[in-house]
Amino acid sequence: LRLTYTHTHPSFLHFLGCILHEFCQKIARTQWKKTATRLGDPPLSTLGHQQARETGIFVDSILHKEGITSGDDITWLASPFLRCIQTSDDALNAFTKLPDVNVKIQPEYSVFEIDGHDGVMHESLPTLEERKCYFPRLDETHESLFVPDLPETKADFVPRCERAMKEFHKRYQYKPRTAIVIVSHAAGVIALTRAVSQMTYQDINPAGPCGVFRLTRTSNTDKWDLDHFATAGGLNGHTAHLT
Repeated sequence: LRLTYTHTHPSFLHFLGCILHEFCQKIARTQWKKTATRLGDPPLSTLGHQQARETGIFVDSILHKEGITSGDDITWLASPFLRCIQTSDDALNAFTKLPDVNVKIQPEYSVFEIDGHDGVMHESLPTLEERKCYFPRLDETHESLFVPDLPETKADFVPRCERAMKEFHKRYQYKPRTAIVIVSHAAGVIALTRAVSQMTYQDINPAGPCGVFRLTRTSNTDKWDLDHFATAGGLNGHTAHLT
């Protein structure tokens, strides 16, 4: 998750958060591959579900503290891969401070996993109609900023993330006291954070599972503020909310 604080009054802040999905089954259980039918789309492990819920509680408290009091003021974008949808669903279901949370999960293809495998992993993605059957929060009518071309080389990935953020700023204009959350993958979270913070990769902490990167802006600018990587308690790759 990516979010950032400034000393500006909360009523003028516009939050952007990026969350890395938690541990998935292919990492937790090497035996998973022997029976899996969708090798490119592994689910979360038991630990992954637990830490996704912990992240939801943490994000809920941040948004509540900063004066975001309605689910209508939250836009939740997620890579269409199962582990990101599950992380999103677990996190939102853990919200308790925001009343009547009816936040939809919007599947955003422009921030999906880096390819580098001739599109093989992405062939495992099911239709959104199928996803919707298991995740009622999913908004299958959401129109992605764009759908990246596949296969995609590693050299194509960073420019793709930069394009995603350019298109993001065209669609999502500055609106104070609202939040946008993007749930993506490790490389994607770092590349997206760098694109909107306009900082160097050296200034961005590693993206651990369910790491939180919080950014803010106070006007309709393409540059968002991010905590310094050494700030105590900062939200530049924050993972202290996890047990």
